[in-house]
Formats: sequence, C-alpha cells, structure tokens
Amino acid sequence: MVKSPDSHSDSELKSLLDELARSSRILRVFSHMDQTDPEVSNASHHVLKTLKSREPTHAADLAQVLGIGTAAMSRHLAELEQSGLVDRRPSQIDARRHVLWVTEAGCERLEFRDRLRLERMRQVLPDWDSSRMASVAHALGELNDTMIRGIQSQRTDQFGTEQSTTGNNAENTDLG
Repeated sequence: MVKSPDSHSDSELKSLLDELARSSRILRVFSHMDQTDPEVSNASHHVLKTLKSREPTHAADLAQVLGIGTAAMSRHLAELEQSGLVDRRPSQIDARRHVLWVTEAGCERLEFRDRLRLERMRQVLPDWDSSRMASVAHALGELNDTMIRGIQSQRTDQFGTEQSTTGNNAENTDLG
C-alpha cells in the first residue's frame, strides 16, 4: 500500500532523516579510512568511479549525474588527470567538448580501492548474512531511486525543465 506524502508522520520522517545523516557521516569516516593516495581526494575518487561506470562521457554530463557544479567537476578532473587516472580527447561530434575516459592506471586504482573497501566491509559486518545484506542494499536502492525521482519532480516544478540526477552515457556513438 502506497501512502500519500501527507500520511507520513513527522516522527517517521525525522527518524529517516536522522538515520540518513548518520549514515552520511559514517560513510565519510569509512571513506577516509580508504584514503591511500594523498594525490586523489575521496571526492575525486567518487568522480573516477562514476566516470568508469558511464564512460565515455563529458564533464558537464558527469557533473549533472553527481549533482555538482561544473567548476567543482573541473577541479576534480584536473586532479584526476594530473594523477594520470583520467584522459580526455576531443569529441568527434562536437569540437567544443571533450570525451572523458578512465586510464589503465585509473582502473587499477579503482580495483585496488574496491578490494580494500570490500575487505573493510567484511571486517565491520562479520555477523551479517547474505540475506540481510541483500535486503538492506535493496531498501537503500529503492530509497535512493525514489528520492531521485522526487528531486527531479521538484526541480521540474521549480525550474520548468527536468534536470537529471542520474544521467545517461553521453555520445555512445563518439567512441573513436
């Protein structure tokens, strides 16, 4: 049964928001434990991981997917390019744009950090069985998807145009 937005009690919503804020802080601490490379910030690592899942793409599209401004995206990409983890080349479709790729070194960095995080998760959740983990992952995915749709709807209402928070691969035909 789907409740109307007005049927949620203030205490239910406050509890959810409190737990989300708590999760955000815990994830930030967890991420800083993985900070193995002083050249690449955690935020830039997240940009790298998102780029890998959507390559090839453009900086503006990636910024939109991550919900950050183009200036912040430029700083992250400069950091990643300087570290040799991201490469860019001119778009064959639009000469004003560049297509972004994760380099081999970037892929290796992502694999290393993923292994590190997986091992750390095993250590902090030793008593969780597969069913419980899958249930929580599913609920979080459902929550994230629902919140994204709600945010998009509010942005559409506010600005008159839909602004994607999930994005798509840009220029799948621009692989050359």
